[in-house]
Amino acid sequence: MTAEDTARQGETTTRRRPGRRPGSRNDDWEDKRRRILDVAAEVFFIRGYERGTTKEIAERAGMSQPTIYHYVGSKEVLMSEIARQVDRDFTKALDDAFAVPADSATQLRRVIDAFVRSLAINQRTFAVYWKEFRALPEDVGREVSGHERDFVTRVEEVVSRAQKEGVLPAEHPTRIISEGILGMMSWMHWWYKPDEFHPDQVAAAFCDLIGLPNGD
Repeated sequence: MTAEDTARQGETTTRRRPGRRPGSRNDDWEDKRRRILDVAAEVFFIRGYERGTTKEIAERAGMSQPTIYHYVGSKEVLMSEIARQVDRDFTKALDDAFAVPADSATQLRRVIDAFVRSLAINQRTFAVYWKEFRALPEDVGREVSGHERDFVTRVEEVVSRAQKEGVLPAEHPTRIISEGILGMMSWMHWWYKPDEFHPDQVAAAFCDLIGLPNGD
C-alpha cells in the first residue's frame, strides 16, 4: 500500500461526518485546517496543482498525510477548500465594510481596506485561486464564481455612487473604474511582503492614489 493509499484510508475512517467540529476545540480545529490550506496553497503556487502532492503538503506542514485527509481531504478537496476560504473571507470582509451606512467616499475606503486586509491573510490562497481556477470541480467553480460576480456588482454600486457624488470622475464608465480599482488591489498578491508593508499602509496608498478624501 502506498503512502497515498494509507492517507486515503485515513480519510475514509475519519472524514465521514461533514462539518464535524469537536465542540470545545472549534478554534483549534479551524486553525489547523487553515494552516493546512495555507501550506497547500504554497505548494500549488510553487509546483502547480497537477504536480503538487499531499505528501509535500504534509511535510511542509509538519503533519502526516492521514492528518491532512482528516482535517481537509484529498488534493481535489484541498483545492476546493482553498477557493471556498478565499470566497468566505472576502465576502465576509465586504459584508463588514457595508454593515454601517456611510457616504460613498467612506464606504469605498472601507471596501478597499477590507479587500487589502483579506488579501494580506490570503496572499497564497488568493494567488492559487486565480492561477488554478480550472482545477476546481465544476460545482465549486460555479459556486465561487457566483459569489465573485456578486462581489464585483456591490463594488460597482459604491463606485457608481461615488461618481454621482463627485468623489470619482463621472465621465468614465463605472465598470472601467471598478475593474481598475479591483485590479489594482488584486495584484497586491504578487508583490506584497508582510515584513515590508502593513495592510493599513497599502490601503491608505490605494485610497490616496484614486483621490479619495480622508475617511472617518
